[in-house]
Amino acid sequence: MSTRRPTGWVLALAAAAAGVAASSRAQDRVPERFGTTVTSYVNVQATELAPDSSDISFFAGNNGALRYQTNLAGYGLSAPAHLPAGALVTYFELDYYDAASNGQVIASLLECNYNGTGCVQVPGNCGATATVCSDVAGMPNYAGTSVGLSPGVPVDNFLKRYFVAAGNTTLDGTTAISQVIIGYQLQVSPAPATATFADVPTDHPFFQYIEALSASGITGGCGGGNFCPNAPLTRGQMAVFLAKALGLEWQ
Repeated sequence: MSTRRPTGWVLALAAAAAGVAASSRAQDRVPERFGTTVTSYVNVQATELAPDSSDISFFAGNNGALRYQTNLAGYGLSAPAHLPAGALVTYFELDYYDAASNGQVIASLLECNYNGTGCVQVPGNCGATATVCSDVAGMPNYAGTSVGLSPGVPVDNFLKRYFVAAGNTTLDGTTAISQVIIGYQLQVSPAPATATFADVPTDHPFFQYIEALSASGITGGCGGGNFCPNAPLTRGQMAVFLAKALGLEWQ
């Protein structure tokens, strides 16, 4: 690991700017655990990015908040992305420091096979180069760039693995990685081909949602192979539904 001090950073000013940006951004998106219309976020910090080879050297500065490669231009750092199974990834953001007149910070979300091979870069706003990237000849400062991912990337933690790849194109500290933020939304499982309950056929308007409750172990129906979709729900039954669905505990 290199021990050179970065030449392009004004640390106090940069830290202050980063604090303001992080504060305003945090007010815009408070993470939620549940809901299919709410976007939640996971952060991959610069300190989590590891070199892909023992030949790659890097500098970690600003109390570990920044990281940049010192002997390789381009991708060379990566970290696993821990995402909830079944979620839909819809957002990808790169936060960085860029004081270079002709340099970039790049980052990509990679979707790989379960053994970490056959990785595919998720398309974004930087063409074939990266999912996201900093502006060339940008103003010297902390900044961030993001892209919405449509139609989104469904998370399959059984057959797939997900990684963040990042790098910089200058080696003197004028471009550096701060963090990557991944946004996702929870989903209701797709409807199965056959019905579980005799009174909720596959063409029932609530079929997908009732099947999701059944598959999750939240309800077994009303007995006799039926769900009774039009029957009233007692407060006690509601308590069972909510406690199981949310995984509530009293300890």
